[in-house]
Amino acid sequence: MEAKYSWSKTLECGLVAKVLSTNSSDGNLSISQPVDQLHQTQRKLINAPWSYLKQVHGANVYRIKSPGDYQGAEGDGMISTKSGIPMAIQVADCAPIALICETPVIGIIHAGWRGLLAGIVQNACTQMRKLGGDPTIAVVGPCIYPEHYEFGLNELEHMTREFGPTVASATKDGTSALDIPEVAKIALLRENILETHFIGECTASSEKLWSHRVGRDMERQALIGWLEEAS
Repeated sequence: MEAKYSWSKTLECGLVAKVLSTNSSDGNLSISQPVDQLHQTQRKLINAPWSYLKQVHGANVYRIKSPGDYQGAEGDGMISTKSGIPMAIQVADCAPIALICETPVIGIIHAGWRGLLAGIVQNACTQMRKLGGDPTIAVVGPCIYPEHYEFGLNELEHMTREFGPTVASATKDGTSALDIPEVAKIALLRENILETHFIGECTASSEKLWSHRVGRDMERQALIGWLEEAS
């Protein structure tokens, strides 16, 4: 089974950074389902133990040293220097982001508006630099776009105060909205990540993606990032 969207790059260190983004045809990757069922779906995509978190919209980042480390731990980011360890972020509207270095360090984060405000991007990049990484590329998976993301004015004021006026937008009906891709882009630029690849599409616009905001879906797609030995 193949995921719909993928990205890869051979790094200066000789390893290959790989990113896969799933859709509904790849199966439900929500961690709220029975764990054996989740692992079976994961293994059909990548046949190795995955690391995944109970995401809490914060800024906590774990260092993953072995396949399957920290399964279900509370947090919103993972980083690793080891090859062959799939790390997954599950989403149905928030932005999943993989952080890529030329050195053997890779990160993956769950970036909803609360996590972005809490500094998940900054914290992940800081932790990666402590391991000798310097993130220069970001890969952003499918997330909700402002046309479908009505947002409260009070919360929007907090976001514009932190990230600037360009993150404020409007829905297709003309109500106030938050532009999550724009917030992510600004947060990444602040960490000197100048190359950002958006793979996938708006979760609320695609019939192949789950959306909690529009469809109240309980299922989740995932963005998986890992390092691999060059073939």
